[in-house]
Amino acid sequence: MKKDGLSIHVKEHKIIYLKALLIEISVLAGAVFLFAAGMTLLESGFRYAALFATLAAALGAFAASFYLAGKIQKSGWLYGLIVGGVTFLVLTAVGLATSGGGLTVTTAFRFVILMLSSVIGGILGVGKADSHRYL
Repeated sequence: MKKDGLSIHVKEHKIIYLKALLIEISVLAGAVFLFAAGMTLLESGFRYAALFATLAAALGAFAASFYLAGKIQKSGWLYGLIVGGVTFLVLTAVGLATSGGGLTVTTAFRFVILMLSSVIGGILGVGKADSHRYL
């Protein structure tokens, strides 16, 4: 019997992780769309593209960490670290594969921004889940 309960628990967590991934991708895509529209309307070219890409990834990581930690209701900072780390690794791998460049100071800046935003999202997600409003 315990095995069945455990498998249900694992399935629920897999669904939560999948939803967090979908939330991160959706928020990232929406932010990229808004930033691209803003750059097009302001005719700023690609001058701020790297900054906006980092902000879009940070917003996605924040939203995913917030959701994930809020659903699991513990260790928000740890889930934030995991989400931020995985996001950073994926984006860095894609960037290195497509541009052929190396790791720079901008990469370190991007790492700090992603980690801070995702850890803050995880902490706030647990805090939101714990807060009860009484009248």
